[in-house]
Amino acid sequence: MAIKFKALIGFTRMKDDELMVTAATIIGAMTDNVHFEQPTPTLESVQELLDDFSAKLSAARRRGSPEETALKNESRLPLEAALRQLAYYVNGTADGHLSTLLSSGFPTNGANGSVQVPLKVESLKLSDGRQSGQVRLDFEKQRNVLMYEYQYRLQGESDWSERLVTSSSRANIIAPLMVAERYEVRVRALNTQGTGDWSDNANILVR
Repeated sequence: MAIKFKALIGFTRMKDDELMVTAATIIGAMTDNVHFEQPTPTLESVQELLDDFSAKLSAARRRGSPEETALKNESRLPLEAALRQLAYYVNGTADGHLSTLLSSGFPTNGANGSVQVPLKVESLKLSDGRQSGQVRLDFEKQRNVLMYEYQYRLQGESDWSERLVTSSSRANIIAPLMVAERYEVRVRALNTQGTGDWSDNANILVR
């Protein structure tokens, strides 16, 4: 019997980072997509829910209080609901056409194994920024990755900075840093299948 391809609608088991990457991937893929001209709900409303969840996730990680964690969990529920509603719209519009489904950015039952968890990020390079107290971060780009996280800390310290997010593997500026201090940086990649391992640490003396 032929497989009926469809966008997957289950998001409850996704980790917070995975949900955030999945939502951003879908919004990016469906924006100005000729196959999906009238998304329901609107992409703007999904983006607002994603922005709210992202902000509360960042706050929960930074402060870690029970209240912040509860707010983060509460903001996740409407985002999941909006993505499920959007998946129903995509399935109804695509009517089982796999290439149309894949263009939506949704994970589908017809693409299992095509995208894997990201590899460990390699080839970190730190260099002086254009201004004093800045460091430029570059690293090797990976396929099927739309988001990277990176952190920095004074060398020898135990606590890393909060996680910073970028979609580019080049010309990321870390600032402000203390001049004449040595910092170390690490990076990892995220996609809809999960989160890769942290890279080996790179370090630099800030000028």
